[in-house]
Amino acid sequence: AGYWSRAESLSVDLMGLRDMQASVLGQAKYKSVVTSMAPTFERWGGQWLKCGSVAAWFARFLTAESGQALLASGIKQLADQLASFRDRDWHDYGLGPLLADALAACWKFLRNEVECQPPLREAFLRILTELCVRQVPEALYLRNKVSETLSIRAQS
Repeated sequence: AGYWSRAESLSVDLMGLRDMQASVLGQAKYKSVVTSMAPTFERWGGQWLKCGSVAAWFARFLTAESGQALLASGIKQLADQLASFRDRDWHDYGLGPLLADALAACWKFLRNEVECQPPLREAFLRILTELCVRQVPEALYLRNKVSETLSIRAQS
């Protein structure tokens, strides 16, 4: 998909991820709704997350209170799509800071899972590495926090 399609925008709308919709769906009281929709989000993500604009909206949603229900699977899905983003996507859609925010939420709420579950840790570190290579300031800061924690854990 080397070109933009209206379908990308529609897929974001249908999943409730655009600004106004996400401000409602993202509320904590809808966490059970989002949790029950997890299989739908996973199928949708397999089809649409290769598009930079869609990935940006999804990454933003993962930081919402109800979006946290999708953090682990979302980080893994986004990591699988990193190579499909064009250089232009990183700039046009602000992917770097949005992915860094999603990683920061993952680290804040799922730190133990990141440390103990190899597939999640691998996906988390793959995104973090890509963001650091791209010199995303939020990711460089997060890398320092993560490496301090992991090195302290390794020493004990």
